[in-house]
This record gives sequence, C-alpha cells and structure tokens, in this order.
Amino acid sequence: MTKRTANFARVLTPSTSASGEAGGDKGPLHGAEIDAVIELAYLMANADGNASFDEVDSFRQLVKHLKPDAKVSDLLDSLGEKLDKAESIEERVRAAAKDLVRPTARALAYKAAYTIAVFDLETNEEERDLDDLLVEVLGLSERVDELEAEVNEALTAE
Repeated sequence: MTKRTANFARVLTPSTSASGEAGGDKGPLHGAEIDAVIELAYLMANADGNASFDEVDSFRQLVKHLKPDAKVSDLLDSLGEKLDKAESIEERVRAAAKDLVRPTARALAYKAAYTIAVFDLETNEEERDLDDLLVEVLGLSERVDELEAEVNEALTAE
C-alpha cells in the first residue's frame, strides 16, 4: 500500500477562474501570507483539539512545500503556544487572516485549510464550524464550492 500525500504544489495553484481576482493578483504566496496560511492550516488540524496522524502529516507536507527549510516541530510548538495563549480559535483565525489581503492569498489559505480538513477522510463538527468561520472571515462565500472542487480535483489527480 502506498502512502497518500497531499500534493500542495497542485492544491495551491492559483485558480484559473478570474472571479474575485484583481489584475496581477495571481502571484505566489509570500512573507506574512505564508505564515498566515500555515497558521490557518494548523488551526484546522487542531480544530477538535486532537489532530489525527493524517492531519499532522498533511500539515508537515504543507510546511515543507511553503517553507522547505522550516523545522516543523519548532513551528508546531510555536503555533501551539499561540493557540494556548489565545482566547479562542476564532481569535487566532481573525488575527492570521489580517495578513491575507490579496484575494488569491485568501483563496489559497482556504484551499490549504480545506485540504487539511479532508485529507484524513473524516470531518467533525469542529472542523465544519471552523470551515464556516474561514469562509466568512476570508470573504469566500461566493467561491467556496469552486475552491473545494479545485482541492478535490488536485487530491485525486494522478
């Protein structure tokens, strides 16, 4: 049996759809956007307080894609401390989302978090609630179906 991997190079390809995209906005993630995407993905992996092996593994794959030289264990510790100090996951979501100004960055952040949520082939109430919060905070209600379809296609493509 081969190990499943989340191909984030494919998942995080900016949408071919022009809906909601400003001219010149389709560039790759950079700087604070990368950190925000990683934090939102971490929050999704920990939405129910207990990240599954597949969620942690897909999170590691995301980090290695966005920050190849990052020490994932240090990053996990740092993000865990931020979450522990926060009043709620919602507080951290709203704080991270502030660094996602570009429509493409918001869409890619959603796609990363959604990938983490579905990668273990299970979703729970906390993940669904966090997904709803992400859609709201990132302003993606009109595009969510399209973005989810892109993720599902990327995860099943050979």
